Amino acid sequence: MPYCLIFPGQGSQFPGMSAGLDLGWTRDDALIGIMENGPEDTLKQTTNAQKAVFAVTAALWEKSGLDDPAMTMGHSLGEYMALVASRAISVRECYALVERRARAMQDAMPGRSGAMAAVLGLSADDVARLIEPVQNVWVANLNSPTQVVISGDASAVKDAAIVLKENGAKRVVPLDVAVASHCPLMEPAGKSLREYLKGVRLERPHSRVVFNATAREESDPEKIRENLALQLVSPVRWEESVRYAADQGIGRFIEIGPKSVLAPLVKRIVPQAEVEVITSQ
Repeated sequence: MPYCLIFPGQGSQFPGMSAGLDLGWTRDDALIGIMENGPEDTLKQTTNAQKAVFAVTAALWEKSGLDDPAMTMGHSLGEYMALVASRAISVRECYALVERRARAMQDAMPGRSGAMAAVLGLSADDVARLIEPVQNVWVANLNSPTQVVISGDASAVKDAAIVLKENGAKRVVPLDVAVASHCPLMEPAGKSLREYLKGVRLERPHSRVVFNATAREESDPEKIRENLALQLVSPVRWEESVRYAADQGIGRFIEIGPKSVLAPLVKRIVPQAEVEVITSQ
């Protein structure tokens, strides 16, 4: 059965995530120490979290031997591992790209505090309608029929959470991230990344890659560069991406990452799919 490799993003990090893995290739002993022992607040910082999640995911993928997927896709940061697994870019070159992305995102909101929160029990349309009066908060991730993530200024996300809970949300759960991804506040990061990507070597993927911003495949390196930059300011269309993969004949999804985040979403979106996980937990 053709399978799709799926890779989680920032927020899947935790102290101890690197146990048993060889990450010497990162040449970052300080980061490895943080991955092994924390503290958690330091690990969740954007530049640390993104490099850590990518490095651990890459090591787990290499150990898995799953090097011939029919399709790959990742959630936010996970999209970079999807490109590695499709042979569009090497692990080490992509690690440098992830480092640049993380730094651009961390620098995008000087003097402002960003936040994200998962909203459970409301549709994306309802969430968008209810938060419209609240300034500086947006729908960021369309994860499943009943899970939507909002993103924006930290204070605005808190205000939006109150409105959503008063209007039927079962829960509003703050995410373990320190930036407001996938919303207009990341426009400076998108511009910085777009410029940096001009000098990054990308090959045509060997497997089909579905991108967050479009929920469709792309193989042209120039268009891939644009999708990576666009992803920072656009919602992650995860539910639509999973449905697209299923419509293309994918019946098996394998999540690889520090801990399982995406597998439960896939089962909600496509209940008949076979779902497996490879984690460091």
